Amino acid sequence: MEYDIYTKEDLITKIAWLYYKENLTQEEISKQISVSRPKIQRLLQEARESEIVTFQIKNIYANLLSIEKKLVEKYSLKDAVVVPCSLPTDEDQLRRTFAKAGAFYLQCIIDQNKKSLVGLGWGDTISYLAEYFESPKRQTSVRLVSLMGSLLTDVATNPRILVEQIAYKLNVSSYLIWAPAITQDKKTAQAFKSEAWVRYVLQLASKADIILVSIGAFSPSSSLFRMGFLNDNDYKRLKAKGAVSNILGQFFNIEGNLVNDEVHERVISVSLNILKEKSKIVIGVGGGPSKFEGVKGALTERYINVLVTDEETAQKLLRK
Repeated sequence: MEYDIYTKEDLITKIAWLYYKENLTQEEISKQISVSRPKIQRLLQEARESEIVTFQIKNIYANLLSIEKKLVEKYSLKDAVVVPCSLPTDEDQLRRTFAKAGAFYLQCIIDQNKKSLVGLGWGDTISYLAEYFESPKRQTSVRLVSLMGSLLTDVATNPRILVEQIAYKLNVSSYLIWAPAITQDKKTAQAFKSEAWVRYVLQLASKADIILVSIGAFSPSSSLFRMGFLNDNDYKRLKAKGAVSNILGQFFNIEGNLVNDEVHERVISVSLNILKEKSKIVIGVGGGPSKFEGVKGALTERYINVLVTDEETAQKLLRK
């Protein structure tokens, strides 16, 4: 049976997540992981009695799943969050699942670091983050800043919307980069970057001590290509150079090395080298088959030090 692969603590945590965070019924959980309903009832009761559900809220560094501890050890991470659920077949639902986990983790980090500067990236997954981000019970003094140009054609994934919505929930100040994510040529990018306000916010963003970014998929349907910032020729050229993913519009290979391409001279965002500073908490959200190589590269080059992913991706990362 499927649940035989888990320790008892793992199984309790998985069931608690599905029940409390994914809002599945006990019957739906029973069918999904092949555990009887009576056993699910007993384990949910045990989760409450042992304070497993409360424990994660009280202390985000208490890794409840053994797989998270193994990821932290193998990749020298500050933390890892492995969403304990089977991957949905619907891509949109998968993105929402990751957004829920990322939002919860960000809430906890902000609660513990009330005077921080929080930098937010953008992408299809974290565009849902604000929807699941809950207002804190206590006032915070954090500030929010966008890490990338905020002028996009797709309003739903616009980092401006994400930053403004979370800033509203926190009742704090926010700063935006009023420029395109990627310009059509190097000269235009330089012109935007020379503007005093854009330069100021980029400098501010580079000082963010809590950062959340999405690890992008590399395909013609991914956001940068879908929204027209990059075209088919860009895709073919980047693929030929070994690109497997991007963070903040900067493309890298499976080893995490940036590919040598002119597109990086057109991107208006903070440098990925900023993310590698050890003093920062850099949360990378990404998972699913299409993002494995990108997640692997981001971990290898240490662009992130907190990973939010799914069980299947986590297991694969531990094997390779």
